[in-house]
Amino acid sequence: MGRLIDIGKAFETALFSGDQEEIRQTMHPDISYEMLGRPPLGGRFEGRENVIASFENRKVGLGPGFEYEQISRDWFEDEAHGKVFVEIYEKSWLAKYPGDLLIVRTCSVLSFQDGKIISIIDYTDSQAYAGFKERHEGDIPKFAKG
Repeated sequence: MGRLIDIGKAFETALFSGDQEEIRQTMHPDISYEMLGRPPLGGRFEGRENVIASFENRKVGLGPGFEYEQISRDWFEDEAHGKVFVEIYEKSWLAKYPGDLLIVRTCSVLSFQDGKIISIIDYTDSQAYAGFKERHEGDIPKFAKG
């Protein structure tokens, strides 16, 4: 496994565990994060604190409140260009609707500068997210009116 993949995996582990200090350690201060698409499903954030806040509040995507199962997660490194690619295949669902699965493939591209992540771009199937949002908007915590 390459050095950049190790940093990318450390970032992901910290993100899933909520370890903000470790997240900060993997990020360049000038990092940008973009999930393709328009808000509220997509968006762009710049600067370490804004990017961390976007993950904490799940400002892009459908937000928190889902059950989750990873189907596959494959890591690739292009050290010559300072990039790591993560191909993610996963499914999620609302506990209330276990038969309505959101099955998504995402490719995340992490770019590095000075041994830190300077950019993350998530290329994902925004139509799958939009369709799920349309079917269950009132039941998705991020969008529920209340």
